[in-house]
Amino acid sequence: MRKGPALLAIAAVIAVLVLSQHAKQQTAELPDLRAKTLRDAQLAARNAGFRQFAGEDALDRHRIPLAGSNWTVCSQQPPPARYTVTTPVTVSVVKRHERCPRSGRGG
Repeated sequence: MRKGPALLAIAAVIAVLVLSQHAKQQTAELPDLRAKTLRDAQLAARNAGFRQFAGEDALDRHRIPLAGSNWTVCSQQPPPARYTVTTPVTVSVVKRHERCPRSGRGG
């Protein structure tokens, strides 16, 4: 086996590892997502650099929030601040015509 291709492969693996570590260390400011529609909250989080985003039913009715414009964000976890961009963002939502619970989860 020739040393040139083997060294090139090792260098490529090292570069990938360094880049993935760099991505884990990148930070961004997570905005306040409360009172936004689920769709707008997802876009705001994504535009800030966050890729892991989920919505959950704030009233614990086990509904799956699908149509993002029909849901309003009550709370978010984590709260607005600077985080690594690999931090998962979860918002608790209610249907547009419903009220948020008084003790909303996550901020």
